[in-house]
Amino acid sequence: KPPAGLSLGAAFAPSGELWIAGLDAQSRLFVQASPDAGRNWGARRVLDNQGDAVSADGENRPKIAFGPNGWVVVSYTKPLAKPYTGDIRMLRSADGGKTFSVPFTVHEDRQVITHRFESIRFDRKGQLHVLWVDKRDAEAERARSGGKRAAYDGAAIYGRVSGDGGATWGTDAKLADGSCECCRIGIVE
Repeated sequence: KPPAGLSLGAAFAPSGELWIAGLDAQSRLFVQASPDAGRNWGARRVLDNQGDAVSADGENRPKIAFGPNGWVVVSYTKPLAKPYTGDIRMLRSADGGKTFSVPFTVHEDRQVITHRFESIRFDRKGQLHVLWVDKRDAEAERARSGGKRAAYDGAAIYGRVSGDGGATWGTDAKLADGSCECCRIGIVE
């Protein structure tokens, strides 16, 4: 049986299997598949996320997406030392989810700031899109103002695109300024 709760990501594989990604009772990142839309489940497979802490609650949970060529990606937010900070991390598979890479940070910016609440999706062309809430511009404004309250409202939405299932990436791109910090991103095509 899959675990209960809201801290799961789910997606259908090209084969029609329903896959979930989440944390088990020992806070280990796992994937699990069902051949019949959730009536029966295969064994959980714990992924090696190199000991990363993983944010897993209803609004910020592991996610899974399937692309062409056997590409599968699992993303999550790794919380950092300061409150409300994190890095977007990802594991990728090029063999339909049989094996996964070690985790890597998706975004180029490495400040200890908010990079959180990611959404992932492959488009019809097979490009992988990752979007997230990002505070780098608010932090830059705070630095310019000498540490006073920044005039920058909210956060920005940044994204990055990969044409090869997450093996290589384009540069971070700001998509919107002044986004609400508590609104979550959804990607549709």
